[in-house]
Amino acid sequence: SLIRPGPIQGNMVHPYLRRRQGIEPVTYPHPSLEPALKETLGVILFQEQVLKVARDMAGFTPGQGELLRRALGAKQATDQLEKFRAAFLAGAAANGVAADVAEAVFRQLLVFGGNPSAKSHASAFAVLVYQSGWLKLYHPRAFYVALLNNQPMGFWNAAVLTNELRRQGIPVLPVDIHLSRSKCSIEATGIRLGLNYVKRMAETHIDAILPARAGGPFPSLDNFCRRTRIGRNRVETLILSGAMDTWGVPRRQLLWELGTLSLQEDALDLVIDPTPVPLPPLSSIDAMLAEQTALGLSPGDHMMTHHRAELQQRHILGSSDLASCPNGASVRVAGLLVVHQSPPTAKGFHFLTLEDEDGMINVIVRPPVYSEYRHIIHSQLFLLAEGRIQREGHVVNILAEWIHWL
Repeated sequence: SLIRPGPIQGNMVHPYLRRRQGIEPVTYPHPSLEPALKETLGVILFQEQVLKVARDMAGFTPGQGELLRRALGAKQATDQLEKFRAAFLAGAAANGVAADVAEAVFRQLLVFGGNPSAKSHASAFAVLVYQSGWLKLYHPRAFYVALLNNQPMGFWNAAVLTNELRRQGIPVLPVDIHLSRSKCSIEATGIRLGLNYVKRMAETHIDAILPARAGGPFPSLDNFCRRTRIGRNRVETLILSGAMDTWGVPRRQLLWELGTLSLQEDALDLVIDPTPVPLPPLSSIDAMLAEQTALGLSPGDHMMTHHRAELQQRHILGSSDLASCPNGASVRVAGLLVVHQSPPTAKGFHFLTLEDEDGMINVIVRPPVYSEYRHIIHSQLFLLAEGRIQREGHVVNILAEWIHWL
């Protein structure tokens, strides 16, 4: 309910948070409003409170209050709102409320009423958040498997979820032609990625693999191709994803072998022993990029891990370094851009979330800075940002002064 246009525009978010933390005393615009606003510490947060405020301060009936609430949320209701304003001020005066107080309260209703949240809506979300938090704490593997198996959904994509799993010490096991199910599953040591995460892999191809392996393990690439008949493109993607690492054969070698196989359905069932060709193995970075291409994520280390030593030499901080930085300090940070937000109520401000191997970095971009670096923000995955620390409690933001690609 706090992060809605109404409370944000009405400057109600920070007062509520300060009062909740005991930093600011709870006050009310008028004593008559304490019954309506006591549960929200003197701040209007819910739709229903509009009706209660109008009732308690200006003597509105429930019907009048509902009509006021509708008018506050309607477009081009200026004339109607002016009538309600006159009735509100008159009713407040009849109840002994000073004109300036009544005027201030009505202005607050005007600002708040554009897009408020109903208390029932907030309560339903609170239940979901509590249940999700409970599952995440006590049954994290089941919780994350459910999220991974229902993508796209929510705020974070599958790559961010798998990175969070690693930070929690829960192994993300790679796709495996012998062990993976159609979707992600729980194993004794971690979470196994499902065959559905392999690009180009439709349900018909998965339905060809699962029954075929019921006849026993696939001893070779040729045997897998002949028993599944899923096509060269799908097999190539499986190789790049690491799903065939089970044989201990380098991926480049498997790709070369795939090119020598005849996969036509009417071909004779002959095994051709190709002449081995020595090929250099994929580097760890090349293997990760191949997995990103094939899966949209990598079950191995975070990409930023491979750049950390160089970044440290350049005095570029990671997310774990920011906790010890003083407020106002000038810092440089880098990471993978995972979220870019620009709410209509933010007055041109943009909010970026960068991710590295240890966590998230919040970057605030002011309108002039965004105007100068917008092309970089929209065209690059890895960003380097320089700015000043803004610390409020445990929350650390970087107010960006310039942004570049990494």
